[in-house]
Amino acid sequence: LDGRLVQVHHRARNIGQARYAASRALNNTAFAINAELKREMDATFKGGATAYTKRAFKVSKASKHALEASITLRDDAPEGGMAYSKALQHLFTGGTRDWKKLEGFLRGLGLVPDGYMAVPGFGAPLDARGNMRKAALNEMLGVIRSSIRNLRVVRRTGGGGKAQKEQKGIGYFVVLPGAKTKLHPGIWKRIESGSSSSVAAMIMYVRPGTWRRFIDLEAIGKRVVNQVFEPEFKKEFAAALSSAR
Repeated sequence: LDGRLVQVHHRARNIGQARYAASRALNNTAFAINAELKREMDATFKGGATAYTKRAFKVSKASKHALEASITLRDDAPEGGMAYSKALQHLFTGGTRDWKKLEGFLRGLGLVPDGYMAVPGFGAPLDARGNMRKAALNEMLGVIRSSIRNLRVVRRTGGGGKAQKEQKGIGYFVVLPGAKTKLHPGIWKRIESGSSSSVAAMIMYVRPGTWRRFIDLEAIGKRVVNQVFEPEFKKEFAAALSSAR
């Protein structure tokens, strides 16, 4: 009887160590999938993934009592920003994207017509990741919000001792669908300097389209699990057995 009890105790201890090793292997695999997602996004998205995008996934860890680890899009949002799941889910599932914060602001002012979405225009200065530069965005929103007809800006031209001040008038106007103009619907910037005048599209209004899936989460997960989990489990189980001796 004593011998059987020793065997039962030994088996139970091995089962406990196996569950502990499995939980460690699951967590290591989950973090490996998260790291692979970041590498895939850097390689897929123009200019690489932003810091915001790289923070979009969270790992829920397994324990020896709950042998399940998961990698999911976060439902929370950074301060002043949109929830990660709302902003990015369409990139991983396909379909239509949710409205962005800028679109919500413009829609609240009645500047985005029903059935349209806002995208950067050809005149909008963009950063390396395709986002509208903050200085240009803040200038546009500031003028629109304050209803200033023209913002007068003084810039220096030339160089050295010949530098001169040149005053330019910067204004913004909205073209809605159906307007009698050749300009595409959107928000346009007008720059007047002396007798010359030019316009540039800052925001374009377009019909929502359907996005293709850029990142296949399931395929990445399966690939990493097949590569990582088994060797991680063997390593962790061997370490658990060694420490119990």
